[in-house]
Amino acid sequence: MTDQTANPAQKRVWSLLLFIVIVILLAPLFLIGVIAYLVKLKTINQPRGVSGTAYEPFFTRAMAHGIGARSDLASYRLARTLPALSPLIADLIIEPLAVATRLSGHVPKLLGGGHLEQPRGTWSLMNLRHSFFDDTLTEAMHRVQQIVILGSGWDSRAYEQLCDWGRPIFEVDMPATLQAKIDALDQAGIGHSHVRFVETDFNQISWLDALKAQGFNPDLPTYILWEGVTMYLSEEAVTATLKNVSELAPGSMIAFDYFSGEFMDGEGIYKPLTYLVKISLKLTYNEEFSFGIPMRPIARDAVTDFLHANGLTLGRFDMLGEDGGLSSFSGFAVGERR
Repeated sequence: MTDQTANPAQKRVWSLLLFIVIVILLAPLFLIGVIAYLVKLKTINQPRGVSGTAYEPFFTRAMAHGIGARSDLASYRLARTLPALSPLIADLIIEPLAVATRLSGHVPKLLGGGHLEQPRGTWSLMNLRHSFFDDTLTEAMHRVQQIVILGSGWDSRAYEQLCDWGRPIFEVDMPATLQAKIDALDQAGIGHSHVRFVETDFNQISWLDALKAQGFNPDLPTYILWEGVTMYLSEEAVTATLKNVSELAPGSMIAFDYFSGEFMDGEGIYKPLTYLVKISLKLTYNEEFSFGIPMRPIARDAVTDFLHANGLTLGRFDMLGEDGGLSSFSGFAVGERR
């Protein structure tokens, strides 16, 4: 090994070690922030019927902006105004990692470090997830006439990538979650006049009917962003959504993520992990996983067949890990209406 190849590797090791030391030193502040967040989640967020799981992807986006790995000023500002957060809580959670990154130069894979280099293990999940939806949205902006963010939660893309798009943008979610978001946007000083907020009860009211009542045109090609939702729905609800998309105008598409059926069922090597994840989800957010798409033996083939059965064809596809690997429990797909 030459000095030229050894030095970068050595620098990465020292950078990682320094990052770990700083994180350990600042861990008490981070833990105080997490505890305060959980208290507000249980005492303010959940009693109001506001989504709790929406915070999971949101935190990684806000943190990624805080450390300079991914630009998302809207998420960073919302972190100070959402129901389970506050300016102090946000700083206690985000700033320890930001300080550790700035001083060490190390960026964790969870938040964008190494971008999407192989191997893409479990720590790359959120990074891959955000990149997949960002990329497919950017591509779709030049091909469609309207965009729907289905189960929008705290998604910020309407206030980042889409803020100057100039075409109809719809955010669809449960009434309590949407109202909490509108209030948080107002408090953060983030304009939202270009977005149409559509309230629906996914268990009782067709989201498509609710959209049409707010001016959605099913005869125009549409991009639907459906991030972090399928795993909480029944198979019937997932298939009904895909079939609705198959009846929209040609050129319409839905981008979504999903967990593997093997992981959801706790098969084989996944059994202890599935148990821990489901228990923590129930205790923290009082929500449960339900739906998954098999990813073995070949993940792409399985989701292709699933989409075809619901009137769509597979466009872009990606996955965590490799076929048959321990990390291959999450997939990302675009179903297209041809």
